Amino acid sequence: MSQAGEKESVQLPPRPDRLALATAVHIPIFLFLATVIAAVLLIPGETVQVGHRGGPYTVVPKLPAQIGVLSVTVPLAGVVIARVFRGTYLLWATGHAESPGLVLAPGEIITWQGKQGLRGIDRIRVGMAVLTCIGPALYVWWLVHIWTGADPLVLKLFWSFLATVALGATVSPLMSKPGRTFVNDVFGNMVVTDRRIAWCGPRGNQYREILGVEIKDAALVEGDGRRAWIILTHVRRAKVSEVDLFGVPDPAEALEAIRRIVPPTGAIDP
Repeated sequence: MSQAGEKESVQLPPRPDRLALATAVHIPIFLFLATVIAAVLLIPGETVQVGHRGGPYTVVPKLPAQIGVLSVTVPLAGVVIARVFRGTYLLWATGHAESPGLVLAPGEIITWQGKQGLRGIDRIRVGMAVLTCIGPALYVWWLVHIWTGADPLVLKLFWSFLATVALGATVSPLMSKPGRTFVNDVFGNMVVTDRRIAWCGPRGNQYREILGVEIKDAALVEGDGRRAWIILTHVRRAKVSEVDLFGVPDPAEALEAIRRIVPPTGAIDP
């Protein structure tokens, strides 16, 4: 096989956000099928009326009608459940396939590390996070209200289906890449080595880094002895930008560790 053919045969792992969305799409389908199944199983009496909407209706024994409907809906529900479990497993496998932690190069040492926490998030991102959580919060409140009420099971399933159709999509931003980055920034660690600055999520997987050779300067903007705002002058491919590091704990030690990896003036490659 040629090298080009080998490259074409390589399959990239699915993106977690797309995989989560593809899995979540099956949830309202399952709720609809569960509503139908529950309604059929809980039919009172020994007979049921069947026919076109508005009539005429024909009275038939309940059991054959139930078997006819359940023979279609139950297998469909089984397929949907299987796809949800498969998608959940793939999400779990994809998460565990990520880097298990910060991989240090030979001779590389950690000189400082700390958690920026919620103070490491700027006000704009905090405001956007609050707005993003309104929809999911309403969705959870609606579901709690449905399942703590006195309605029969069929109505609870039906209203859960409607709530998922109406507000289920609002949960998707929480599973997107910006959503995962926000969680990593809040609960993860900032690590300074003798060569770079790296950020690791709560599970230890590295998701961001800035090489020391790309840092032109580091300065303290404001703060106190416990936490402070540090700004970096970042140079990459002749593009100069400023990187804000908010809520850095033990800022004096962090700034000293960062300045040790800043190359001498004029040594930064454009």
